[in-house]
Amino acid sequence: MKQKKNLIAALALGMTSFAYADVTLYGRIHMDLESTKAGTTETPSLSKVQNDASRIGFKGSEDLGNGLKAIWQVESGVSVDAGGGTWASRESFLGLSDATFGTLKAGNFLVPYDDLHYIAGNNFQQGTGISNDAAMWANGGDLKTGGFDTRLGNSISYQTPKYKGFSSRIQYSLTTDATNGKEAKSNGASVVSANVLYDDGPLRVGYGFQNNRDMQGLSSNFYEDGTAHMLAAGYVFGDFYLGGLYEHIKLENINNSGNDRSRNYYGAMASYTAGLNVFSAQFGKAASWTGAAGVADSGARMGSIAYNRILSKTTQVYALYTLMHNDDNAGYVLGSNAVQPGAGAVMSKQHSIAIGMWKNF
Repeated sequence: MKQKKNLIAALALGMTSFAYADVTLYGRIHMDLESTKAGTTETPSLSKVQNDASRIGFKGSEDLGNGLKAIWQVESGVSVDAGGGTWASRESFLGLSDATFGTLKAGNFLVPYDDLHYIAGNNFQQGTGISNDAAMWANGGDLKTGGFDTRLGNSISYQTPKYKGFSSRIQYSLTTDATNGKEAKSNGASVVSANVLYDDGPLRVGYGFQNNRDMQGLSSNFYEDGTAHMLAAGYVFGDFYLGGLYEHIKLENINNSGNDRSRNYYGAMASYTAGLNVFSAQFGKAASWTGAAGVADSGARMGSIAYNRILSKTTQVYALYTLMHNDDNAGYVLGSNAVQPGAGAVMSKQHSIAIGMWKNF
């Protein structure tokens, strides 16, 4: 009898392992050597080996029948330059997916506003790193300072199926109230983000919208509500790709004054592929904040040029140069989130040279 029980247990264990044999291990290791300088000629350069959003993840699905699947993913950031990382700190979720009805998931993931970044973003550095145009586009990724390009936990998202090139996604997130830690709309901030995308053949066109709501507690009363609208488009002309975007951001009730401020951003990028060589350039301009709570001379400009060498389908090396120029009262920072305009702590001119490599697996 004991041998029979052991045999049944062994068979059950084997069946469990077989049922989850479709689990996929994946990730990316991305590092570069950077030399960054800000300010006057007397300011020393900062050189470092930089980890650029390296990650490792596990994902899988289970066929539930009639076209329905259970899907899951756990993705963690890893600091391969110095060690460390946080479990499930990146795209992590549990959900249901159906080819006819779409995908519903809950967890921690980037907002739909970010989904459109690939149309006109810094693809030559995988949308991360010192050349990341999200330093100005979307006003960065920190909700506390009015940013919109962010990853949010406590989120629910619905993604439509793709139909003749069209798709859409909407996400609702309950963020944690900085005052009492409760995760409820009545007690803390919340975010609604959505997009509509057409991507078929050589043409890509996307519209993104996001509303950051009830942000007083989270932002230490810097602003109450924030709204962002973005229109992006890109087109493939043989070996050339051209992309561009326009964005309008509005922040309301600045510092409990009852006054608002708004800002426009314009961006463009181009790339040319010659065999295994890719040459790219990108430029973005953030206008000054205007309105009753506007800040004069708070605009900035940022540009990058890059060369990528394709070593395989999953491996590339690159070299790039990035320059940012802040107006007198601007607060944008290369490779980071902006500070509040007028803070006076950011150097007007920042530039960086980077040589890097990424490997997907």
